[in-house]
Amino acid sequence: MGNIRYTGKKKSSRSNNNASSVRDPVLQSTPQQQEAAAKRVGGEISANVIDVVFIPQITDIVERQAEIYAQEVLQQQQEKLQQQMQQEEEGEEEDDEEEVNEEQQDVEKGKEQVEEMEQVEEEEEEEEEESQDSHDPTAATDKNIFESSSTSPLPSLDELNLPSFLYATSESREEITTILHDVSNHFTSFEKKSTAPWKIHANAAKFERQLDEKYGILRPFITQHPEIEIFLRGVQRKYARGEFSPFRQGKAPVDKKTSIIILFIMYRNGVKLEKLILAATFFLVGLQPWALVLLVIFGRQLMEGRRKKKVAGWLGRGEVKTVKAYYAHAENEKAKHDILKTPVGCPITEEDFVEEKEGGYDTMVVGSGVDTLYTAALLARTGRKLLVLSPDNDASGCYSLAETSGMSDAVQKVYGSVPFDIQSNHVAHVERQQRLLAPALCTDTDAQGGVRFCRIGTEADGFTSDILSIPGMGVDSRKDTHPFLLRAGGVSNIAVDAATYLGDGWPEDDGVGHSTSAGYLAAAAGINATASEFYMSKLLPESIGGMKKNSSYQEASVRYASAFLDQVLPLNPHVRSLMAGIGMKGENLPPSKTSMAVHVTNTCAQISPEGFSYPVGGPRAISHALASVIEQNGGKVITGVKIKEFLYHEKEKLQNEKDETKSAKKGGGVDYSKPRCHGVKLVDGRVISVGQNEESCVISMLGFIPTFIFYMPDDIRTKYGVPSGLQALTERRPLLHFIVGLDGTAEELSLTAADWYRLPNASLALDEMDPITGQVKQGLIGAQVIDFDDHDDSATVGAELQQEDDTEASTKRDKRAKSGTAPTRKKPKRNKFCTGQSWMKISFPSAKDPSWKERHGKISTCVVTIEADDNFVQQFDSSPKIFSVTKFNHEACAHVVENIKKDLIDNFPQLQGKIDFISMTGPARKGLSHTPLRYAVKGIRPDTPYPGLIVGGSDLTVGDSFSGAIVAGWMAANAVIEYSFIDHIYLEKNITNDLKQFLSSPRSEVKGDDIAVPFKMTKSDEDIPQAAESSKEE
Repeated sequence: MGNIRYTGKKKSSRSNNNASSVRDPVLQSTPQQQEAAAKRVGGEISANVIDVVFIPQITDIVERQAEIYAQEVLQQQQEKLQQQMQQEEEGEEEDDEEEVNEEQQDVEKGKEQVEEMEQVEEEEEEEEEESQDSHDPTAATDKNIFESSSTSPLPSLDELNLPSFLYATSESREEITTILHDVSNHFTSFEKKSTAPWKIHANAAKFERQLDEKYGILRPFITQHPEIEIFLRGVQRKYARGEFSPFRQGKAPVDKKTSIIILFIMYRNGVKLEKLILAATFFLVGLQPWALVLLVIFGRQLMEGRRKKKVAGWLGRGEVKTVKAYYAHAENEKAKHDILKTPVGCPITEEDFVEEKEGGYDTMVVGSGVDTLYTAALLARTGRKLLVLSPDNDASGCYSLAETSGMSDAVQKVYGSVPFDIQSNHVAHVERQQRLLAPALCTDTDAQGGVRFCRIGTEADGFTSDILSIPGMGVDSRKDTHPFLLRAGGVSNIAVDAATYLGDGWPEDDGVGHSTSAGYLAAAAGINATASEFYMSKLLPESIGGMKKNSSYQEASVRYASAFLDQVLPLNPHVRSLMAGIGMKGENLPPSKTSMAVHVTNTCAQISPEGFSYPVGGPRAISHALASVIEQNGGKVITGVKIKEFLYHEKEKLQNEKDETKSAKKGGGVDYSKPRCHGVKLVDGRVISVGQNEESCVISMLGFIPTFIFYMPDDIRTKYGVPSGLQALTERRPLLHFIVGLDGTAEELSLTAADWYRLPNASLALDEMDPITGQVKQGLIGAQVIDFDDHDDSATVGAELQQEDDTEASTKRDKRAKSGTAPTRKKPKRNKFCTGQSWMKISFPSAKDPSWKERHGKISTCVVTIEADDNFVQQFDSSPKIFSVTKFNHEACAHVVENIKKDLIDNFPQLQGKIDFISMTGPARKGLSHTPLRYAVKGIRPDTPYPGLIVGGSDLTVGDSFSGAIVAGWMAANAVIEYSFIDHIYLEKNITNDLKQFLSSPRSEVKGDDIAVPFKMTKSDEDIPQAAESSKEE
C-alpha cells in the first residue's frame, strides 16, 4: 500500500457525521469564559506561564498521540494485507465466509459506538442543565474546569491548531484534563468548593500587591518575560538549599590533618602570612573559592584606602607644607659658604626660654647630629611642632674652637669658624640613603634640599675609603704592621688585594673562584639581606614579632663573629684578621666578643660598589637643610642646653585597685602604672615641657644608658625600673677626640681622604698545627688587646682566657689540684693608652670635602680618636656596666696630647712642622657595646615602657655608622606616628613613604642644578647621582 501519510482529517463516515457530538465540551471555552478567567487569580503572569510552560506540554501530547495513532493505522493496514494474502492461499470459500463474518462484526461494533455516543450526549446535556441551575460558580467538577475560576485564559483548540479527534478517546481526555486541573489548582488559592467569590478576589488583590512589592517598577518587564520570574524563583530555591553560602557544602576536598600539614610546610618555606591565612580559610574554615576571591578583592580595596590615608599620629590633616631652601636668600656662592661657617641652631636665652615655656610644642627631641635633626624634620612635616634641644653648641655634631678656652687669638682668628667633624659621616650605598633623606630634605626647588655627595678618595688610589693597620697581618712578625687599603669596587677588589698581599686564592671574573675572602663576603651579604626584617620587628608589637620566623640576620646577631670567621676562613689567619678588622673598626672589641650582626653590617657597607661618599659642605650642610625644614614648620633648634634629668608625671593613684590586692596576696610590690615623660629639667633648675597630652612625646637620641641611668630620676628608676634586659648590657668605653689644625691644603700636605685605623682587636691569630694529627688549631683573633700597666707603657698580651682552654693549662690545673695549691689569676691591669699599639682612628675631614678650599682657604683639619683610658674614665661593675668620668688634671691631658702628636707624626711624617694646635674634647659616650646581648634583649626598641618617651640613636642599630644612625632616627619617627603592624608588613606604609605620597614635586623654576654648596665636580663624582628625582618619582 506504500507509505501512509497522516493528515489528521481522515475518519470513518460515522466519525465525520458525529464530529460535533464526539468533541468533549470540556475542551471548549467561549470568549466570555476566557475574558472572565483573565480577571481571576493569577493575572497575566499566570497566563503567560501557561503559554510558555503548559501549552508546549499539550502540544507534545498531541504530537505523541498522533504518531501512535498513525502507527496503529499502519499496523492495521499491514495486518489486513497479510490476512488477504492468507485468504487467497486458503481458498475463495474461506475468504467469503471471513468477509461475511467481519462485516457482521463491524456492523455490531458500529451500533455499539453509536449507542455509547448517544448515552454520552445525554449525560452531558443533563450536566449542562444542572450547572445552569446551580448558583455556586465554584461547584464545577474536573470536567468544567474552564467554567470555574481558572487562573489564566487558555486558548481554544482552534488557536492551538490541535487535531480534535485525538481527544475523542477517554485516555486522551483524562490526560489533558489532569494537566489542566493541576494548572488550575496551582494558580488558585481555594481547595473547598464552597469558597466564596469575595475571597477569590481578595486573594487576587493580595497576589497583585505582592507582585508590586516584590518587583516594583520591574513588574511590567517581568510580566512580559515570565522566564525571569522562573529564574528568580529558581535562585531563591537554590539559596534556600544553601547553594549560595560562602562556606563549602558537603565533604572537604582535604581532611583536617592533611590541611594542617600543608599549612605547616607553607610556613616553613617562608610563605607570607596573608597567603597562609587565605589557605587556612580554604582548608580549615571551608570558604568557597568564589568567596575567597571576593575576600581578596574587598581586602585589597580596604588596604588601598588605608595606604592613601593618614594615620592618627599625623597631627597635620592638610597638605604637607612645601618649604624653601635654607640658602634661598643667598645672593652668590660666597653667601652660601658663609652660612656653613655658622653653627646649626641658636643658644637658649631668657626670652627664648619664656617662649618655649608658653609655646605650643608637642614633640621634643634631645640630641645632636644629623640623625637627631633628621628625626625632627620627618616629624615636622607630619604637622607636629618640634623643639630640638642640643647639648652641644652646634646641633650638627661638629666641634669648633669657640667651645675651647686657652687658644691664642691668632688660632681663634683662623680656626674660630672652622667646623671639625668628629662623628662618622661616611655614607655607604649613597643611593639608598638619598631615598631616606629625600622626604626630610625636599624643598620647592630640589628633592634633596640642595645637598650633594661626593666619593671619598681619588681615581689614583682607587677611591680608598679606609686604611687598616692590623698587627701581624701581611707581615712576618706580629709586632709589625703593614697598611691594607680598602678600595671601592665591591667584593672583587677586596678579593684581589687579599690574594695579592695576604696569599689568598684568586677570584674568578664571574664568581668566587678560589678566593676564600670572596666567599666570606658573599656569605655575609646573604645574611645582611634580612637585616631590614630584624630592625622592622623592633617597630612591631612583641606578640606579633614573636609569631614571625627568625631571619638569618637575627640568628646571627646573637652569635659571636669569631665562630663565623673560624668556620668560613679556617686556613689563612691573615685573611681572617682582615675580615675581623673590616667587620669591627669602630670599637676595640675582638671577634670573640663581637656580635655577628654588626660584623655583617660593616662588612656589607665596605663592599659597596661605589665605595663611601661624603656630604659636600660636611655634616653642617645637611644639618642646616634639616633645621630649616623644622623651623619653617613652626619648630625650633636650641643649642647649649645642659640637661639634668627628664621629667615624669607620676599618677597619684593606682591604675587599678585590684593590682594592690593581687600583689599583696603574692607577697610582691604594688604594680604601679608607669609615669608619663613630658619634658626636661635643666641644670639651672628651669623646666621645659611639651605637656601631658596623648599626642605629645619626648624623643631621646642620647642612647639607652644616658636616658635611663644618668638622666632618669633615681626614685622613678627604682620604683618603675628600666627596659627589659638593659641591666645585662655593657656600655662602650667612651672616646676622646683630638682636634688638630694643619697649615696647608690637602694637596700640599698629601693628605688622604681615607680614615686610618689601628686595630689591635683584629691582630693576627696564632694558629698551631698538631704534630700528631696534622690538624690546625685556630688561635684567638685580637689576643693582643692591650692592657696597660700603672708604671710603664709596656704591652702585655691578654690571652689568659684562651690559655685556660689549652691542654697545657689543663695539665697545670691537675698539678695544682694534686699539690693542693689554689689557682691564681693575674690582677687586671689598668687600661692605658700606648703609643703605637692602642686602638686609634685618624681622619682628615677637610680632604673629603671638595668645597673646603673655597670656603676656608689654605688650612686643613684632622681628628684623632682614641678610647679613653683609666685616667679619664672608670668602669663600674654594676647592672648595667657603665663608665663614670673621673676628674682628670692638666698633666694627664698634656701627657696624652704629646702621645697623640707623636703617633700622628709617626704615621704621617709629612705633618712634621705643620701642626698649628691640638685640642682634646671628651670623654664622649658612644652607647652600648656591640655584644650579642645588645641584639638579644627585647627592651632595645624605640618605644619604651614609659608613655610619651621614645628612644632613638645608634643603640637601635649599629654604632659609628651614618647609615645606622639614619635608620635609627627613621625608626624613632615611625614609633611616634604609631603605625600598626598591618601598615608596616602588608602595606609598606611608613613615614617616608607617606611623605613621598603627600609631598608636592619640586618646581623647576631654577635654571640648572640648585645646590647648597657650589663645588667643582670631578670626573669621579659623576658616578654618584647628584640630583635626585622628585619625591613623587622616587
